[in-house]
Amino acid sequence: MTQQDMTATLTNAFKIGVQAADPALAVTQALLEQQITLDGNARVFVIAFGKAACAMTKAALALLPADRVAKAIVVANAENLHPVAGAQVIGAGHPLPDENSVLAGQAVVAAMSQTGPLDQVLCLISGGGSALLSAPRSPLTLNDKIKVNQALLDSGLDIIQMNAVRQQLSAIKGGGLAEMAHPALVRSLILSDVVGDNPQTIASGPTAPTMQSDLGVASTLKTAGVWDRIPDAARALLSDPQTRNARNAVNTVIGSNRQSLLAIKNAHRQIGMPADVMPDPLV
Repeated sequence: MTQQDMTATLTNAFKIGVQAADPALAVTQALLEQQITLDGNARVFVIAFGKAACAMTKAALALLPADRVAKAIVVANAENLHPVAGAQVIGAGHPLPDENSVLAGQAVVAAMSQTGPLDQVLCLISGGGSALLSAPRSPLTLNDKIKVNQALLDSGLDIIQMNAVRQQLSAIKGGGLAEMAHPALVRSLILSDVVGDNPQTIASGPTAPTMQSDLGVASTLKTAGVWDRIPDAARALLSDPQTRNARNAVNTVIGSNRQSLLAIKNAHRQIGMPADVMPDPLV
């Protein structure tokens, strides 16, 4: 194989890996495989947040019956924001939350208060959701949340540890969104941006059970030297952690770095080129 052939082969394999993580294709495939069935007068609420929210919502609305969509809310960062027909689109702050993040959180909370027992909620979750969708627990303010997030970003903690803190300071994260929608069924289609692809960690797990590690977040922050840098209101909430079960939610990871790597591996093997995926993250 010439160098030119090798370059073409590797480039093609890379494109296959990117395609495996395409937000719209991933949502389309997931909904075709597991169609949403609505009984009687049941409605579906579409809640999308993250960097891929617009593309994911457009794909979902193309497959859902328009007359059954009660509400569609899309929250994305400025770089990935564009209009989506049939949806309320909100641009919010990332990596730090802003006033629009709180407005987006309020819109989602209001929508979840309208769900009935026969309704379903389709959540489309992608990276960046932690900052983009914000609902600070009382008495926390937006300014408090910004200070905590800035301290976390400067701390050296990994994303799992940071999101464990965020879960405890939010009414939506750590299973909060799912519990707001109860008893309606919540289905989440998730694009992972974290190592391990755990729905409890991605976007701080709004439709997944609270991580048990969250119960030790105060100790984590003290060890990292962050505890004294965050507001009193945050310390009070973190000193009395809570858990949410989110039993009415089904979470499915439809795209991830690992899935893309496996697609690249298979592309190489189909042409007889040996390839494998490292079992553990490189550190």
